[in-house]
Order: sequence, then C-alpha cells, then structure tokens
Amino acid sequence: MRRAALVAVLALAVVGAAASSALGAGPRRLSTDHSRVQIRSSYGAGVFGAWGVDRFGLPSYSYRINELTSPFAPQSELAGNRDAWHQVGNDHVIADAFNHGWTRLWSQDRRWEWTNQYAPSSDHFTGGFGYLRVGKRTISTLYDDRPRGARTQRVFGVGYYAKRLRTSGLDIRDVVYAPFGDDPLLLHDVTLRNKTRKRKKVSWFEYWDVNPYQQSIKTNLGFGGAAYDRSRRMLSVAQLPDSEDQDPLSIFAVALKGPVNGFETSTQSFFGGGGRARPAEVARDRLSGTLASENPEGATGQTLFAFRARLTLRPHRSVTLRYGYGAAHPVRIKTLVAKYRKARKPLRASERAWARWLPRAVLGPNRAWLSRELQWDAYTLRSGASYEDCQGRHIISQGGYYQYDNAFQGAFRDPLQHVLPIIYSDPALARDVLIYSAQEQPPGSGQIPYAMVENCKRFDLGTSDDLDLWLLYAASEYGLATRDFGFFDKDVRYQGSGSASLWDHLKLAYQHQEAQLGPHGDYLTGTTGDWSDFATEFLQMTESNLVTAQLAYVYPRLAQLADVRGDHAFASQLRASGKRDLATVRREWTGRGWYSRGYSGIQQLGRGAIFGEPQPWAMLAAAPSAKQARTLVANIRRFLTGVGAPRQLHGPAKTGSSQSPSTDDPEVTERSNPAIGQYVGTRNAVWVGGSWYAINGVLAWGLGTLQGVVPHATAYAFDEFRRNTLAAHAHAFPRHWDGIISVDDVCRSFYSASPQQCGTGLSTNYEGQIMHQPAWSLYDAIKLAGVDPTSSGYTIAPHLPFGRFSLRFPDVGVAYGARCARGYLTLARNASIRLNVKLPAGTGQVVTWVNGHRVGHSLHGGSVSFPLAGRAGHAADWAVTRGKVSRSAC
Repeated sequence: MRRAALVAVLALAVVGAAASSALGAGPRRLSTDHSRVQIRSSYGAGVFGAWGVDRFGLPSYSYRINELTSPFAPQSELAGNRDAWHQVGNDHVIADAFNHGWTRLWSQDRRWEWTNQYAPSSDHFTGGFGYLRVGKRTISTLYDDRPRGARTQRVFGVGYYAKRLRTSGLDIRDVVYAPFGDDPLLLHDVTLRNKTRKRKKVSWFEYWDVNPYQQSIKTNLGFGGAAYDRSRRMLSVAQLPDSEDQDPLSIFAVALKGPVNGFETSTQSFFGGGGRARPAEVARDRLSGTLASENPEGATGQTLFAFRARLTLRPHRSVTLRYGYGAAHPVRIKTLVAKYRKARKPLRASERAWARWLPRAVLGPNRAWLSRELQWDAYTLRSGASYEDCQGRHIISQGGYYQYDNAFQGAFRDPLQHVLPIIYSDPALARDVLIYSAQEQPPGSGQIPYAMVENCKRFDLGTSDDLDLWLLYAASEYGLATRDFGFFDKDVRYQGSGSASLWDHLKLAYQHQEAQLGPHGDYLTGTTGDWSDFATEFLQMTESNLVTAQLAYVYPRLAQLADVRGDHAFASQLRASGKRDLATVRREWTGRGWYSRGYSGIQQLGRGAIFGEPQPWAMLAAAPSAKQARTLVANIRRFLTGVGAPRQLHGPAKTGSSQSPSTDDPEVTERSNPAIGQYVGTRNAVWVGGSWYAINGVLAWGLGTLQGVVPHATAYAFDEFRRNTLAAHAHAFPRHWDGIISVDDVCRSFYSASPQQCGTGLSTNYEGQIMHQPAWSLYDAIKLAGVDPTSSGYTIAPHLPFGRFSLRFPDVGVAYGARCARGYLTLARNASIRLNVKLPAGTGQVVTWVNGHRVGHSLHGGSVSFPLAGRAGHAADWAVTRGKVSRSAC
C-alpha cells in the first residue's frame, strides 16, 4: 500500500512539474527574436535613384541619374554644384563617397583633415577607384570617365560604396568600405570577372591620392617623401610636425590581397599627359616606382599611391583584389596591415556586424519604409562618430558643414543630443561621448565652451545658457537606463588642469547653471543665446524661458539618479530647483495660449507670436493643465504645423513643423526686430525661423506624453515623427537631393518661398550628414514606444496611435500585440529593478513573466508592476499577458 502511494505521489509530482514547466515557458523571449523586418519599399527615393535591400539584407540606395547632364543634379545648397555623396564610416573615420566615383577620407585623430582632398587642377582626384588595362585599352571605373556604352551601377550602402561597370565582356565590381568597429582605414575590394570564352591578360591599377588638407585653415599640410615597404607591400608618407601637431599621422595604402607588379607615388609620372581618364603609365601598362619627394606645408604636393596587379582572367572566372587606405601612427598601421591581410571576408564580416547592431522596428502596418529608415538613421548616426587623440575618446559631432567645412566640434549641446539613442544601443560609445563632453568643462567657474576645435582647443562663440543642462540630461539618461552608477565615480579631467569624479563635474554644471538665474526666474542668455544661437542679437533676449522649461524636466530626472547614488542632499537641491523652474514656466503662460520665449529686459517675448522652442519642453515638464495642454497643441498645429492656416500660407506642413509662425499670418502680432531676413527661408515672423529637426524631435516626444489629456495626442505625435523623416522630405520634394539619404539640421518652413531647401545658408560647400535628424528619429522611436528609465527601474507606456508594434534595439526592446506585451533590457551591471508596464489591450487574467518564468505583480489602474533581475551585459526578458495567449501569437 505504501508502495502504491509512493508511485502515485511520484506520478503527481511529474505531472505537476510538467504543468509548472508549461506555465514557466511563457511567451517567446523578444531578445531571442533575430528575425529580420521588412524594409523593402520604394517610398521616399526621389528622382535620383531607388531604395533597395542589398545582399546582406540591409538598406541601400542606388544612385541612377547621370549627374553630368540631369536637370535634377544641380543643388541649390551647393550653389548649383552637381556633387552628391554618401557617408561611409565606422566608429573612427568618416569618408565621403561621391556619385562621380571617388571617395574622400576624413581624419579627426590629430589635425582635422581630408587626407586626399580633391584638387583636379593639380592632378589630385581623391582615389577609391582604379583602371583596368586590357590590350591597348584603358578602362576607368570612375562614372565620369566610363567607356561609351558601358553599363554602370552605383550603390550607397551601410558602411560601403559599391560600383559596377560592365563593358566588352568584362564585369568590374569594386566596393570601398569602412570595416565595422574602430579601425582608421578604408578597404577597397575589386572583383574582375571575364564573361567571355577567351582568356584575358589584364592589369589592374589601384589609385589613392595623397593630398592632406587641414580644413580649419584651408591649407595643404606638409609631409615627407614617399616610402615603399616591400615586405608589407605598403606605400606611406609621414606628415610633418608643426607647432600645432608634434605627433602627426602617417598616410598609407597597402595591397592586402593579390599580386603587386609595380608601384608609383608621383602624380607627374602616373598621369603624365594622359590626364585622369587615361593616365600615361596605365597606357604603358607599367609603373616606374618613383618615390615622390617631401612636400612643405602650404604647397600642393605631387604624391599619390598606385599599385599594379598583373592578372590572367580565365573564361567565366573572377579574381578579387583587396587594398587598404588610411591614416594612423606607424605602430597602429603595422597592426592594421597584419589584421586585414589575415581577414578572409572582411566586407561580409562588417555587414553582418552592422546587421546585428541595427534596430529592427515594425511601427504599424504598411510602413516598411519606416523600418528601413530607422536602420538607415542608426547607421548614419554611428558612422558619424570620430576619434580624437587629445581627448582619448570618440565623439558624435554635429557633422555636415559644421564639422567638414567649418571644422569645429560643436555646439557642446549637440553630441549630447546625438548620444541619447546610442545609450540604448552602444553604451561604451555613449560613455566616451559623456567623458569627452565633461572634459570640455573647465574647473572653477565651469563656463563650458561653445565648441571645440582640433587639438582640444576651446572655441568660444560668446556665452550660451543651455550648455550645462545637456550634460546633466544625457548623464541622467545614461545612468538611469544602464544602472551603471559606478561610472560616475570615474576620475575625469577638467579642461586646462585638474580632475574630479564625473559626478563632481555634474555638480559643477548644476552650480554654473544656477548662477545664471535672471530676475524673472528664467535663465540669463549671455552674449549668444540658448539653443537658438544669436537670439541675444536678433531678439535682444536677456532671459530664456526655453532653458527654464528644459530644466523643469531635467532637474527631476537628475534627482532620481542622485537618489539612487545615495546623494540625497543633491537630489533635494535638484528637486527644489526643478519645482521653482516649473512654477516659473507656468507663470509664463501667455494670454494667447502658449508659453513665452523669455524676456528682453522687462518685455516678455512671445505674447503676440508662438515660438516653437519652449513649448514641447513645457509639455515634458507637465507644466500645462489639461485645458492649457489642449489649447497649446491646437495653437502649435495652427501656427507652426499650418493645419487650418490661411490658404496663402500653403499649409499644412508636408515636413516638420516650423519654429516660427509666418509673418504673413494675420493672427501674428509680434515680429523680430531687426527683421531676420532670409537666414532660414523667407516670411518668418520671429528668430530663427525654419523647420529644425532638434526642435521637432522634442515636439513629437512631448506630444506623445499628452496621451489621455489631449484628444488624438498620439496621432499628432506620430504625425510629427513621420513628417521629420527623410522619406517624408523626399516624398514631398522628390527632385531635391538634400533630404534623400541625409539632410541638414534645418529645412525651410512650409510657408517659405522654397520649402524644399535645407541648410542655414552659411555654407555652399557642404550639405547633409548632420546628425540631428537620425538621432532624434531614433530617440523618438524609443520614447514613443514608451521606454522611460526611472530611479526604481523602467516605465513602459507606449504613446503610439496603434496597438501592435515591435521595436528591437541592441539593449532595449518592446513589442505589443494581441493581449501580450514583451520586451528586454540589457543593463551594465547586475541589478534588480522594478518594471511598470502599461497593460496590453484585451481581457482576462494578467500574468507577468521574467526570463520565461512567472513572477508576482501588482496592478495599478491600467499598468502592472513587477520585479526584474538582470545580469550585467545579458538581456533580461519580460512579458505581460492577458488571458490565454499562445506562444506563436505573442
């Protein structure tokens, strides 16, 4: 009898264990979902080419027009220039790959320079292309010099520029790419295929130029005589030291795969009388091995790097060659050459690394274009990173004409915006940006410079009152999101002398910020302004309510981090300051139904016109009452988005909302004095005018937080988010290149004479590649998906106008479906946190899961709270189900 009872007990135990296992399985873990999302869509391509999906499953853009003859090629931002280019980069270097076929490399390690500046009058053609000599024929792979009747392809991809040329039975494919990671070089793979039945003897001539050009002072840099290292099959020149740089980089090119049957370093010997299309030495099918002599600073050199590879192409077979080109110190160059000589398929490895890192999003039905764009945005943002020796850190600068034409790293606030989505996808890079930024802060008064220039020199453009707050906000977002609280104990140097913990840097930033309080409770603008540079000059603004609204949101965020770190006294200070600032913002509610811009002496700015800058920050700080919020949103949409505006204003906006209302709007009673002219478009009522991605990024986020307060708030938020995409600009203005694959920081407002045009107008040498648009699109996606780190953990409360979506970043993911929500977090340290998750739609019993196991929870209205324990560097999954949900449905 006892034996039978024992058997029964064991049987029940087995059944119970099986049942428990079944219950414990839970929904599928989102972190293990490595499936790709649909990104194939023709939407947003414009007339210049087509979006596609490359062989690696990643987004790519095929540039198809003939820029030499097409009426669409001349760009107004470039004063009619027909150049178009694509950013090819990794964590260390950036290159511009041009529609014409060449690639120009930017280095920021030491002097900020183009290593191979295009200067055709002195036979400098940048490089990244080559020549095939077949019999008595020279075939250039440059689009501009292609043989008559040749079929060509040009593809701008994730980390690469691919070209293809087919002529006379030959198929030439070449790809210039920056390998994923932190290596300061470009690789160039050349594949030659014989499509005929006859064996062909050919010679490939690889070409890279040497023309280092210091962008800041618009001067050619000096370098020593060319050298050839036979054992490494490498050509190099050492740049000459000067008063600014005692340890300059060397520029090099190396043959990594394939034979070397001669080299050349002299532009005169190589090109001779044949010019770019048919170089003399290529026509002779030989390279003479000339070693070019030293070139002094300020002079135009006569150095290039060329290799010859003699090959026999068998019928219907191909041969692949590989070369490298870059700038680094000699010790690093040796390591790079050894690494990539051993690499078997570096292009495939690089693209697979990008594919693993890029976000995968499905935001509503029939939006494959948006899934594509978020991947493209993420690539653009990360590939805009650069490294600086003097800081010992990476930075994601503003890019575009600021970085590559004006040669400054600024403004200080900009990298701290760009880093916000990077916190959730590459915390190590985020830490570098934070430390780099903190190192700009001087001891004592703590007056942060407006920007930096090469060799860690500060660049002061007057004084601005918003710089400290961006360090405070980015640091708080990083700390709360990653739980990496020990990071703030790291010793970080000040600019000039001395060092302190990063936490002390933040306290100094707070002290300096508070020292700028003005008589109305807003913050003194200084000599330049706030986010809107030159607001002091054009508005005579003395106090900024924008900064007050920003700090009303930022201070409580930083207070949460201070509490978690145990610095309760600082947390109390921050909360008191934040409460005071919030009260000030609320007092600045004008009779017209929006918040003021600030003050010019005793005169309130913004009584007769709505300024776009402070409104979304007031939303984030929860300044408006429910009634005020509804009025505020209605006025934003009426005056800044153009919904319901008079017909003569040509609203509503097809792209982002405007910062200023139109001066022609009959309901606008305030205008900037002096008038702002045509700085950013025409017909702006108040400084600064235009549609700015950094303003509208906050606007989309802020509108989402009004869900449940303002009718249709999530629809308005998503609409603003959508209109600030590249695809929206390309769809609205398909004949305009600026805005197709990258864009400037600002475009014209909907009421301006040329709403398609972008840029500040301060440069006609450069367009696109500014990081605001990709950074804010990515951060908005995270915030609209409801991701909000807190002192206790995370709140997940989506602000999207649809119930089903999925968003997967490397370190955070959220997905909502029928009766199911799930996600994951990757923390920087072992931590136990609490999640507060908005319930998915549906009915039935609520069950919460962590890493596949049921956990206890508590319900609070429409949300559920439960604990989650995470291991450092490992994804911790969570899920919430309602009723019976199959694993396949969640």
